[in-house]
Amino acid sequence: MILIRILIFCLSSLFLVAGITTIVSPDVNTIFLPIAAETIQEAHFARTYAGFVTAVGYLSMRFLYSSSRVQVGTVVIYIVVVMMISKIFSFLYDGYTAAATITFFIGVVFALGLYVIQKTRKNQLDYNL
Repeated sequence: MILIRILIFCLSSLFLVAGITTIVSPDVNTIFLPIAAETIQEAHFARTYAGFVTAVGYLSMRFLYSSSRVQVGTVVIYIVVVMMISKIFSFLYDGYTAAATITFFIGVVFALGLYVIQKTRKNQLDYNL
């Protein structure tokens, strides 16, 4: 069991480093990307995907060291929020495109919707106790 935890810790750390490096570096083509992003659309996609990788690394690390159960809605909210943060960096470094702007606002609305539903459900559960 300890070897599996060590493996998950190492992979989670790698995901965090790879994702954060790709998100915050001015050039999206880092050593962690197996492809070269040459267009603005590819750069936006790469940074958004790096946000997903970062969120998975964080959630995996949290899973290792947390004894509480995390709701599925919370996991999805974390993933979407980190992807939106990576979109902001993409706007700063790569500029704006119509598709990237639209997907950013769709992601923000999606995250807010998930948050509202999660709070509603949590309040319903609190009243039933």
